[in-house]
Amino acid sequence: GRKVVVDVREFRSFLPSLLHSKGFQLVACTISVGDYILSPDVCVERKSVSDLFQSFASGRLWNQIETMVKFYKRPVLLIEFSKEKP
Repeated sequence: GRKVVVDVREFRSFLPSLLHSKGFQLVACTISVGDYILSPDVCVERKSVSDLFQSFASGRLWNQIETMVKFYKRPVLLIEFSKEKP
């Protein structure tokens, strides 16, 4: 089956349940780089729009991306928009 490694802190978001409903096997653990690991080459950092702005302002986003680029061939930044917010 298709496996996705999911950071334990991500289970507060909707995405893990969506992935599970689509047939993915979720492996929960604490990930030091990124939020989701899709393969040895692909790492995903998920950001809500508000978190994205906070991460820009604090400089954290730059550090996160720099680390992802160091360890993964295909780092991905997933920006999650809310249907409720314009």
